[in-house]
Amino acid sequence: MPNKSSVTGEPHFESRFGTVAILGVGLIGGSLGMALKARRLAHRVVGVGRDPARLEKAVALGAADAVTTDWPEGLGQADVVVLCTTVSHILASLPDVLAVVKPGAVVTDVGSTKSAIVRQAAGAPHFVGSHPMAGSEKGGVEAATPTLFQEATWALTPTDTTDPEALERIRMLAQEVGASTRVFTPEAHDAMVAVTSHLPHVMASAFMRHAARTRETYPDTPSLSAGSFADMTRIAASSPDIWRDVCLSNRDAVLDALSGFRADLDVLEAAVDAGDAAAIEAFFAEGAQAKRDWGSV
Repeated sequence: MPNKSSVTGEPHFESRFGTVAILGVGLIGGSLGMALKARRLAHRVVGVGRDPARLEKAVALGAADAVTTDWPEGLGQADVVVLCTTVSHILASLPDVLAVVKPGAVVTDVGSTKSAIVRQAAGAPHFVGSHPMAGSEKGGVEAATPTLFQEATWALTPTDTTDPEALERIRMLAQEVGASTRVFTPEAHDAMVAVTSHLPHVMASAFMRHAARTRETYPDTPSLSAGSFADMTRIAASSPDIWRDVCLSNRDAVLDALSGFRADLDVLEAAVDAGDAAAIEAFFAEGAQAKRDWGSV
């Protein structure tokens, strides 16, 4: 556990959420800190991490009032603790975090998968699993913005043992920074985001791998890439360690999503191979109708 301290900053005013500690002040953690400060929702925002230079940058960019590499100092004084690191780091650090927070402090996380994290926090009634459906292909506090969560959905994944007041506190926090909240079981959350979030990232990376191989044969391929290519590949630039953790921590749901997607590709491949115009058109018509039925996203 880190123990070197570099605390700076002073509390400013009374607020709804008291002192909020953010472990991992990158894109999500930095955006949350900025939103809390911009809306005067926190008495003080404390950034906690391992790299003093990055933490000081968080202060300079307005994502935190105080920073420290000393976890007990940074987390132990907080009324609300938000874990904004990778899923593997959240899983590894949860026991230490829960050991140093003060009694009654509410702890949440923003990990992209929930079942494994919620299991790790079993026995901690003031822990609330959560996942804001917001982000960017860019990372780091340099990419943070106080408007990141506006009009985003913020999933909450309580269990039967979650303290109702803790759940309400995290629900209020999410809504106060601009998100709308939905409550799911951890298992339902993971099954759904495997399709809506994890599979698109897998597809984007696979697509770019294939495009790169095509470019080796036809070097001018990038000159013929336009809007649809950009739409499909933007998120391929996302952080590999995040998606490594997602695939490993949500293994079964990701495998199910890949299997289902592969089956659809097999349908189209068979239709193209057979020269079946009606089947090809039906494939695209079904996809178009599904998109219309999906909604505005």
